[in-house]
Amino acid sequence: MSIIDSPTVVIYEGDEPQSLLIRKCKLLMVSGPQPGSETIINRDLFTIGAHKHNDLVVEDTTVSGNHCEIQLVSDGFLIRDLQSTNGTFIQGIRISEGFLEEGSEFRLGKCKFIFCPLKESTKVEISQEDHYGKLIGKSASMKRVFQIAETYAPTDVTVLITGPTGTGKELMASEIHAHSKRAAKPFIVVDCSALSRGLIESELFGHTRGSFTGAMSDRKGAFESAHGGTIFLDEIGDLSKDLQPKLLRVLENKEIRRVGSNDIRKVDVRVLAATHRRLEMDVNSGRFREDLYFRLSVVKLHIPPLGDRKEDIPRMIERFVDALGDASPDKRKAVADRVLSMFPDYDWPGNVRELRNVVERTFHAINSAIEFDPFLMAERVGSSADVAGASSEPLFVDGALRPFKEAKEQLINQFERGYIARLLDTNSGNISQSAREAQIERAYLQRLIKKHALKDG
Repeated sequence: MSIIDSPTVVIYEGDEPQSLLIRKCKLLMVSGPQPGSETIINRDLFTIGAHKHNDLVVEDTTVSGNHCEIQLVSDGFLIRDLQSTNGTFIQGIRISEGFLEEGSEFRLGKCKFIFCPLKESTKVEISQEDHYGKLIGKSASMKRVFQIAETYAPTDVTVLITGPTGTGKELMASEIHAHSKRAAKPFIVVDCSALSRGLIESELFGHTRGSFTGAMSDRKGAFESAHGGTIFLDEIGDLSKDLQPKLLRVLENKEIRRVGSNDIRKVDVRVLAATHRRLEMDVNSGRFREDLYFRLSVVKLHIPPLGDRKEDIPRMIERFVDALGDASPDKRKAVADRVLSMFPDYDWPGNVRELRNVVERTFHAINSAIEFDPFLMAERVGSSADVAGASSEPLFVDGALRPFKEAKEQLINQFERGYIARLLDTNSGNISQSAREAQIERAYLQRLIKKHALKDG
């Protein structure tokens, strides 16, 4: 047992992190079903709610099934409400998220707790490798991810991979399959967000001839095609509510039934799933089945955003340059230096995918006459500095303010063009994925693309 004062301590050997020390905390229930009871938090993510799968189960009707979570981050202990019905309050103020200090009182429904950090810590093992297949990272957070993957890849356990768009969730699923005993068998990917509601059932389970218009012959679904191997259900949070019980039966019984058929077929498939959504919140809202969520999340693996692990960026740049072909040492260094110098404080909202795109553009233009502009390279929009810089000049004509309506329209056009250009670049031009990420209708996105002439056709 170690004594520490900071929330987390990384133990290094040379330049490489070797393990983590996570500070323990105590929750004292002041009022609720068990007043006076104490619970120790000894992990970096701790969940509280009425459902039995939470780390702390609170059997109270005013507490939601998945009510809140306490996460250890670099700045301390962050409590985050999971869109609970009755809310999470710190010192009487309702919050979506906020930091807990020593002695902080927080309330879930009618239950009150006192947060008490302890001097004791728990040691958490991390991988001793700086890569897992094609994924790379020397940061402690990524080595923790690699440790989880190394532990569970050889098993048949179901894994739910979470993380923001562009962090490499599909690549992680592929590597888990490649490191499993099923590696020689099929790895089948199904993007639950890319298929229409009418086709997703056929895509997953197959269909018989004549079962619907256009079904000209019998067809295997993804589960049958993955027999003996692994099926990866990407963006599982977008699966329609009516298909969720059918997927749950497949996970429980290992059998499927093709659309239009009464025949039951056994399948031997490992299931991996991924989402950028907070499924705990979707469970609370009723959008996602609670039993399916817990069946999918036997093991949860969260890939952190690139902005939280910037020490990994230099090594990633090297890997991306290598993938672009032969390059002299001078060119390799020039590309790396240029990217790092342009974006010293950038948070990389597009994550690894965005970094790769910037490296590729830099690689092909490094010896040209193109004038590099970091704002053009990343097409950043949205910060107050960017908006002010983009809009201050057009607001004036010959020293006088432009009409409000005209200035507002110009500012909106500048924002739309910059946002959509960046959005499309982050998603490699994929309109459907871009619309999902921006949470707008695909048809509306297409109108904006046409309006600003951002894509041919």
